[in-house]
Amino acid sequence: MSREQRQFIQMVAALTMLIDHIGAVFFPAVAGFRAIGRLSFPLFAFGIAQGVTYTSDFRKYFIRILVAAVISQPIYMKLFGLSQLNPLFMLAWGACALHFWKKEKKMIAGALLIGCAFIEMSYGWYGVWTIFFFGFYAMKESLCFYGQVVLNVLYGLTTGAWIQILSLFSFMFLDGKWRIQALSKKLPRYFFYVFYPLHLLVLWGIRVWI
Repeated sequence: MSREQRQFIQMVAALTMLIDHIGAVFFPAVAGFRAIGRLSFPLFAFGIAQGVTYTSDFRKYFIRILVAAVISQPIYMKLFGLSQLNPLFMLAWGACALHFWKKEKKMIAGALLIGCAFIEMSYGWYGVWTIFFFGFYAMKESLCFYGQVVLNVLYGLTTGAWIQILSLFSFMFLDGKWRIQALSKKLPRYFFYVFYPLHLLVLWGIRVWI
């Protein structure tokens, strides 16, 4: 997958997440915002799986996610009125599980994959296992896709949030046939680490202002 394609996926993930959060904060009764937002998380999960696979220093990669998570937490709680950990903590957890699995430390990876069910964080076990399955995308796309189907069905059965099954449409953005020539300039290295807490802060500021 080319750099342009990876950047395109990152931008789609950020845009659909922003649409989702605008809907959650300002238009909670309009289902369309949340439906579009379902595309976001799998694309971020894919990005995390790619990051774990190709980073030259996992420790620094993990710390960047964790720092962004800590910075975002108080804003996340104020904006959404939630006490659970924000999605970045879940991304960090999933990154660790996949990293240890790839390093043949299966016992640690297994403990993380099971333990995530007992931690109150956004997307929880569903999110961590989504990242884990995306870790096999390059090896066997069908395993990743059908794994996502199973996860979404289980998530719907346990939470009643069947809207999340729309996230399966995110796979169309992973198709190598996409060629985005407009993304010729490289995105800033820390784009998402800044974008996530910043967009939460802006939305919270707008809500307070109005």
